[in-house]
Amino acid sequence: MDFVDIVPGLIIGLREGIEAALVIGIILGYLAKIGRQALSRYVYGGTVGAILASAGVAAVLFVVAGGLPPGVEPIYEGVAMILAVAVLTSMLFWMMTAAKNIKVHVQERLDQLLSRPQMLGLVVLSFIMVFREGVETALFMYGAGALTSPPAAILGVTLGLVIAGVVGVGIVRASWRINLKRFFQVTGVLLVVIAAGLFSNGIHELQEGFGWTLGSAVVYDWSAFLSDESANLLGSLLHGLVGYRDAPTVLEVAAYASYWVFAVVLYLAIRSGRLSGLATRLRGTRASARAGPADTDST
Repeated sequence: MDFVDIVPGLIIGLREGIEAALVIGIILGYLAKIGRQALSRYVYGGTVGAILASAGVAAVLFVVAGGLPPGVEPIYEGVAMILAVAVLTSMLFWMMTAAKNIKVHVQERLDQLLSRPQMLGLVVLSFIMVFREGVETALFMYGAGALTSPPAAILGVTLGLVIAGVVGVGIVRASWRINLKRFFQVTGVLLVVIAAGLFSNGIHELQEGFGWTLGSAVVYDWSAFLSDESANLLGSLLHGLVGYRDAPTVLEVAAYASYWVFAVVLYLAIRSGRLSGLATRLRGTRASARAGPADTDST
């Protein structure tokens, strides 16, 4: 196992771990601010439960893959890779739109929960916030393991989570000065790069599993001087980081290019505010639909 093999897992573990740590930090900080520190144990309970559940999801993914027949395994890996890309992409771009208001959103949820006598809500809120990141990490860890090796992916994610835990505690308790906006921008770009390769390789696995002939022609063959096997350091590094293949098919190249087009278009739509405007209009439409019958009855 080379160090380059753990890099994808390290990046995803660090990114997702810090996101989860920040949300939990917001919850604990708000409880301290309103003098309800005694309720922190419910937050810790939900967090531990989410970590264990996420580890269970990851274990199931790897265990099921190990027991599949050879003909089914490529299909399973392909579906898992594409699902990981879908979840990762949606969360990345959701963070772009919600990051500015996430603190307010979490505090509003806390106010609603604390107005009730049942503290189970705090456990559930903490669990959901962390489990969401955990499932994403588990899916991506499995996808990264398919590109490199399961031990490398597990080790990379574990290291990333440990570092994220230290950084998260430092931010919340020691007031470490870290430019989180820049951190999320850089890691976001890196994850999109990894996701593009993962999507292309997911299509490759499906093409192999189902025996698709459409788009099966090889675009180029660089295996002689830049193989994607572990014997070639540069090739294996590119394979693990960006999904490089030394002899990709037309369908794989088309999938890779299509993902980048989709990501760029979505990014520009978010930056221009078009998606937020659409979301506002949709919320207004749903509100009008709900208010319509009430208005009719009152006349």
